[in-house]
Amino acid sequence: MTLRYWPTSLPQRPMRNGLNGGRLGNLHAFQPERGPDITRPIGTGSSEQFGLSLPPLSSQDFKVFDDWYQGTLGQGSHSFIWRHPFTLAVRWCKFDVSGGRGYSLAPWGRRKVVVGFQIFVQPAIPWFADYIPAGVSRVPYFVADYANGVYGIDGKTVAASALPTIAGTFWVQRTTTTEITEAQETLVAAEIPASAPGTTTKIIGFET
Repeated sequence: MTLRYWPTSLPQRPMRNGLNGGRLGNLHAFQPERGPDITRPIGTGSSEQFGLSLPPLSSQDFKVFDDWYQGTLGQGSHSFIWRHPFTLAVRWCKFDVSGGRGYSLAPWGRRKVVVGFQIFVQPAIPWFADYIPAGVSRVPYFVADYANGVYGIDGKTVAASALPTIAGTFWVQRTTTTEITEAQETLVAAEIPASAPGTTTKIIGFET
């Protein structure tokens, strides 16, 4: 999967203690012939920046974090999906590495560490935000929302006609007019049809 997201095995929210930040400036100022500077918004939204710390991590959990940071994020160079530290809304985030250090470490007791870092939070809401399970930031590999006409594969919206190309092993959530079921499934091409099968209204698949 090409989309990157916060590891599901790590704490999903930062500690409230020390959490701080806010919206970055988004104005352009210019000097008229007379009077004070005139300011105008640069765009329709502005990024936010926060300093935060994770709850204490065991050595095993820290290894998960560091492997993800070094490998999946390319030493912090890639954006990823996480939740806003205050509102918990799904957002694109990115580590602030401008100071030359991606994150800091502090001991916690004898066996744990606290990881601290700065992140940028983008204002745009990802199209797949409504399909991410509550409490985590796990991005679905495919979305077949027949009821609302929303279809996507690997982070990109697609036409319904692309759904039959999906194949592989996924954790699949199927919603019908009467129930919701979840199970690991090995799908073959054409098993996810372009139109709703029977009473199915939505099929979402996550990489295993």
